[in-house]
Amino acid sequence: MMTSRIAVLLTGLAAGLMIAWAAPYGRAHDDAALAKAAPKNNPLFINMTSGDTWRGWMGLHFAHATLKMGHPVAVFLNLDAVKLAAKSGDQEKKDSMRRVPRDILADFIRDGGVVLMCGPCMQEFGLKTADLVDGVQMGRPGYTQGFIFAENARTLTW
Repeated sequence: MMTSRIAVLLTGLAAGLMIAWAAPYGRAHDDAALAKAAPKNNPLFINMTSGDTWRGWMGLHFAHATLKMGHPVAVFLNLDAVKLAAKSGDQEKKDSMRRVPRDILADFIRDGGVVLMCGPCMQEFGLKTADLVDGVQMGRPGYTQGFIFAENARTLTW
């Protein structure tokens, strides 16, 4: 009887060790499963509210990197974040930044990203459509929500 208990204990211990050994070490996800996920079904909508150039650079850099991973990305610039899309004007460039936000926006749009602009916010800061990086689109009720509520969309506020 003692031998059968020891056999069951050792079998359970061996099975547990095999399962633990086979599990991916130090990873919370399966890369193969992520690679099979259809990025087109996982769009990202980023709501940017700050016109601070470093914060803007970080958010836009993240948006562009996500776009390059194959996910559709739409960035909504509102409140004073609308200043990030101005073709001219001061945009402080810190040592950690390779480019200023307007340059990232231009590349992001060129690579297929969507940038939506809050019209009332733009007016508040004295910006006109001609003042914006080429390709920025005006957000409007219904159109902007199409990006927010797209199938399987994720939203992020920066």
